[in-house]
Amino acid sequence: MKKILLISVCLILVITTGCNKKEIKSEINEDKHIAINYPITGINSLDDAISAYVNKTCNNFKKKYKNYNKPELNISYTYKELNNNIINVSLNTEINADKKINKIKTFTYDKKTKKFLSMEDIVQDLDVLDYNIKKELLEKYKEADMDFLSNISYDYFTIDDENLTIYIGPAILKDSSSELIYLDIPLDTLDMLIDIDKAKNSDNYLHIKKRNIDYDDKVVALTFDDGPSKYTNEILDILKKNDACGTFFVVGNKVDFYDKTLIKMVKNGNEIGNHSYSHKWLNRLSPDEFKNEIDKTQNEVKRITGFTPKLFRPTYGGYTDRLKSYTDLIFVLWDVDSSDWKVKRKDKIIKNVIPNVKDGSIILFHDNHEYAALAIKSVIDELYSEGYKFVTVSELLEIKELREKE
Repeated sequence: MKKILLISVCLILVITTGCNKKEIKSEINEDKHIAINYPITGINSLDDAISAYVNKTCNNFKKKYKNYNKPELNISYTYKELNNNIINVSLNTEINADKKINKIKTFTYDKKTKKFLSMEDIVQDLDVLDYNIKKELLEKYKEADMDFLSNISYDYFTIDDENLTIYIGPAILKDSSSELIYLDIPLDTLDMLIDIDKAKNSDNYLHIKKRNIDYDDKVVALTFDDGPSKYTNEILDILKKNDACGTFFVVGNKVDFYDKTLIKMVKNGNEIGNHSYSHKWLNRLSPDEFKNEIDKTQNEVKRITGFTPKLFRPTYGGYTDRLKSYTDLIFVLWDVDSSDWKVKRKDKIIKNVIPNVKDGSIILFHDNHEYAALAIKSVIDELYSEGYKFVTVSELLEIKELREKE
């Protein structure tokens, strides 16, 4: 019996600090093309403001666009702890129906004073900021409406270690573009009223884990989409306890929140795949937008784990050959769908999976809710009883390739 040695994790993990109390609230409806991800910070007034905005936006979308052909709602976020006290959260809402609507909502909260901050609380001299915005705007968008520039709004912004990014509505352009305009203003050009902490990383070196697999054995790959989430750790524990593994197709804008979970994934011998950065419907994206969704997730995963994904699972299971030509990542679908997010019951999930599995199957679960965690132990037990062994998707693809050469 021939054996192959498959490498399942990489050498270097980059450890970053994270707050265990934080989590991401996620609603992804595959049928209705709704993908909503936003942070729960543990600060009641901030969380109430964020959830109120999201709920209002979602309800308005469902009401206004219920009769449209395949409308899409995507709410993603940026999250930055500017220092020990101040948190900046921006929600990016995109609606695709008869036209594209794109808008930003920003919340900046000071835990010490228990107040929401405006730009006047963050930047000393707004005249300097105003000058930098107009200068950058005219350099980047020569078709900007000069009359509009007399009344710049500072309401929508994000902050990272280097830039204050200002978002402006498309009305300042003479064409009817629906794209948000963003301008990066370097922090070192501004007199800031608050300190911005720099992110700190440290390196941790782990041994490569390997699995001996008989390539003529019955094998199956468990895959998990739309995470990580607070339920992912439970799934990882079940997999490890039962000598099983999975491939986790992660949404990039959740990675920083669940950095320790990703490290645990790789350390336990699981694989990480790319599931876009904000779960947008990819077929509607331009080449640059698509590449941005891919690249940002690649960079986030590598920054946290040292591992660069080789696999990509398209959102909503939809893609074209055109999209495939924009990346070297391997597109991976599935042949067994648990429909866990829809049926929401352990017995139904098991019924959707077990009768449909065959040698070489790729099974779809979702780890952004509790339903997969409730069923996965029973699925593993049943498949073990039928003689299956568990491999990652990359291992499965390698096994299939070796079989074809025989």
